[in-house]
Amino acid sequence: MVGQGTAGRGPAQEAVAAALGRAAAVAHLNAFITLDAEGAGAEAARHDRRGDGARSWCLAVKDNVHVAGLPNTAGTPGLAGFVPAADAPVVAALRAAGAIVLGKTNMHELALGVTSANPAFGAVGNAADPALFAGGSSGGTAAAVASGVVDAGLGTDTGGSVGIPAALNGIYGLRPTAGRYPSAGVTPLSVTRDTPGPMARTLDRLTALDAFVAGRTGAAPSPDRTLRLGLPRHVFTEDLDAPVRAAWEAAVDRLGTARTVWTPVDTGHLVEHDARAGMHLVLGEFAAAFDRYLAGHRTGRTTAEVLDAVADPAVAELLRTAALPTGPAYAGPAALRGALAERRALQAAYADLFAANGLDAILCPTVPVCARPLHRYEESLPLNGRDVPTFPVLIRNTSPSTTAGLPSVTVPLPVVGSPPVGLQLVGPRGGDRELLGVAARIDALLRPGKAGGTGS
Repeated sequence: MVGQGTAGRGPAQEAVAAALGRAAAVAHLNAFITLDAEGAGAEAARHDRRGDGARSWCLAVKDNVHVAGLPNTAGTPGLAGFVPAADAPVVAALRAAGAIVLGKTNMHELALGVTSANPAFGAVGNAADPALFAGGSSGGTAAAVASGVVDAGLGTDTGGSVGIPAALNGIYGLRPTAGRYPSAGVTPLSVTRDTPGPMARTLDRLTALDAFVAGRTGAAPSPDRTLRLGLPRHVFTEDLDAPVRAAWEAAVDRLGTARTVWTPVDTGHLVEHDARAGMHLVLGEFAAAFDRYLAGHRTGRTTAEVLDAVADPAVAELLRTAALPTGPAYAGPAALRGALAERRALQAAYADLFAANGLDAILCPTVPVCARPLHRYEESLPLNGRDVPTFPVLIRNTSPSTTAGLPSVTVPLPVVGSPPVGLQLVGPRGGDRELLGVAARIDALLRPGKAGGTGS
């Protein structure tokens, strides 16, 4: 029979078998909470029987995005028994495009952290070096994609949870414009900031994933047109880890000799707006959103019960004290209204930057530091001769654009002798497809032997 593989298996079954073999080989990364060998095999067999197995591909899904019939723990013990009956719409869209879900990936508990050091399900190792953390909160998805287990993965992003692990594992990631992807069937943190986002080892596949979910709206810039790139004057390019600085400066030099124009832009005010809005949105929106989610999906748990079972003391303390109306540090509705007003001011500030300077994108390192060793730097890490707090440092460059709801793409930079380093491109609201086109141009310039942005 045409298309039959080993022992009569079709191409989809061969792909799943290869993915499961690779998952076993890198099991030490602890990328998965649930690996669904039986379900993926059965789905592959259905594809092969229908004759469309050749278009099938393997997908890893972060464990806070619903997959029918699989547990959705959100990385926390209190939801370990919750099994959704239906796929999240974003998963359904990818299944319609040939995706076979291999399993649900490990993550920072409740998506509230940046290392994916999960006390309940174990820490996620970095695909480039298992002794390093994977970043978060979508660390398991990034590790599964970067290590070659799956063709692509889904994460979620509130303040950088796609871009950070993509950068630290050396792959491509997209945080779409807020609202571009459906958010139903996703365990919430902040309804204003949350979004699903894809990851892949090549930019071509990342671009295809976006089209599968949101359609092919927008056009890539003409290859003959000079790109106008924003070069931040403040914060985003300051106080960088030595390998990050070296990779960033090499990229700036390389792009400066191509069909690009660097335009210095003031960015300090973006960080100031974000400081008054970003985390306040999460803390102000969490309780109501989580209550609705638990009740609407009939999980049988209350928010208080889930938080009582949280394994990470830092996550439990933050949510209990500052995100619940009964908490001593809860700021209340007035603070949330103030944060939403700051967000609008931040969006206007970004829009002014893009319009006034005719920018195609604003560029900076995705993360100011490289990945650090597991189990040692969850609270603080060394940077340029001093200890700095891990969470605010890792989200420093990603948080402002995520608060504003803008699209961003992370592209791995060429490095020699260091862990992976990512380049973040931020584009104007709704310009996701154009931004992916800009990323393809830049990726090809940084990797002249790999035109088209196919990556590595």
